[in-house]
Amino acid sequence: MTGLEIRMTKLFEKGRAFVVALDHGLVMGPLKGIENPIEVVAKIAKNGPDALQMSPAMVKLVKENFFSRNSPMLIARLDTANVWRQKYKIYNEGYYSSVYTIKDAINAGADAVVTYLVVGYGDDRVEGYNISTLASLRREANDYGIPFIVEPLYVTRDNPDSVKDTNIVKYVTRLASEIGADILKVDYTGNKDEFKEVVNVAFAPILIRGGPKTSTIEEFLKMLKDALDAGAKGVTVGRNLWQSEEPDKLAKAISKIIHENVNIGEALKILK
Repeated sequence: MTGLEIRMTKLFEKGRAFVVALDHGLVMGPLKGIENPIEVVAKIAKNGPDALQMSPAMVKLVKENFFSRNSPMLIARLDTANVWRQKYKIYNEGYYSSVYTIKDAINAGADAVVTYLVVGYGDDRVEGYNISTLASLRREANDYGIPFIVEPLYVTRDNPDSVKDTNIVKYVTRLASEIGADILKVDYTGNKDEFKEVVNVAFAPILIRGGPKTSTIEEFLKMLKDALDAGAKGVTVGRNLWQSEEPDKLAKAISKIIHENVNIGEALKILK
């Protein structure tokens, strides 16, 4: 498992990891901020992230950002689901689909892969297919020594973004752990003490999901700081970063909080 150990150690070289998610197009379409990924990736890549998360197809557009020794690592998204596309069509029973293989990810230059585990579809057979697919991808990832990241989410029709109740988050976190995730990408529950319970049931390091855009940058940074204090090992952030007015400066602020443990006030000074 030397390859896995090398890649995991690189990602967590500073003890924690800062990942930028840019793969929303697979599930939500061309969101504001990543309509043209070339521009936003160029602004973010050199300002602190340890890795960029995107589809292998997007890599072709922004490959120059991975060419140097100091470039971020690449995390490849392998799959999609339709439960987050309310803007276009509300899902019925819901679907889950694998899009890329581990080999596709490696050919794109990936250092790790990420997959969804979506619990709560209208049709339980889709959930079963999702788990079965993850098991196959995990075995293949293990063969290649590629870190296998699972993003476990519980969705309902009235809350398709994902349910953040502590007991629910603990359940899906443990389910993803038992499937064999090397890293977990998990919803923050909104309370430090409760989130410690989530951390305690996990078998792998947790990166919190940045989630939907918060009302203010300060609100997002507080969520991040609280999660780190509760035991999270970093963050995967998307909309809260690349939909901000100055994503380059915000990336620096996030990196300072994650890697230097600065307080929110110090981090906010970077944005002025």
